[in-house]
Amino acid sequence: MRGNILGIFFSILSGVLIFLIVVAYGRSDRIAPEFRFSSVDMIYDSETTDNDLKAGVAAYDAKDGDLTRRIVVEKVVLNREKETAVVYYAVADLSGNVTKQSRVFPADIADIDNNGDSSETMEDGMFPDMTGAMDGENGEEVPSLFPGAETEGSTSEDAAASETSTAEAQNNTTGN
Repeated sequence: MRGNILGIFFSILSGVLIFLIVVAYGRSDRIAPEFRFSSVDMIYDSETTDNDLKAGVAAYDAKDGDLTRRIVVEKVVLNREKETAVVYYAVADLSGNVTKQSRVFPADIADIDNNGDSSETMEDGMFPDMTGAMDGENGEEVPSLFPGAETEGSTSEDAAASETSTAEAQNNTTGN
């Protein structure tokens, strides 16, 4: 008898929980925000910042309202042949719904080539170029962290000699 009462109680409790989940899901915000673009007369060059790229872009959500302050520029892709820059934007509402859009701007490729574009030339500090470089103090080549990788101006004979000297150094340190 006691088991039947517990079974009925847990069945009713499960039904109530399912009902609450369905109601909560029905009330949740599942509609992504939308972008609104206005015309901007801008040319992408080496001086263009993210704030410049956000000019004329707004984002709205049915539940959260104006989300313009939450817009981020994900990346900029240059098309050197067509002299354009494709800018990718993203925005998320407070419920986590994300919208992504892109916009094309004319680009001043000559200015970018002459003055550099920080988005293209930035090097990751944790993983610098490890293919071998020249030492700034005395002009000697720093050994590559990737054995067998050839740097500009090196030959396969240089790589083989480097591997041989590395193997000899390892044998000397291990006592073999």
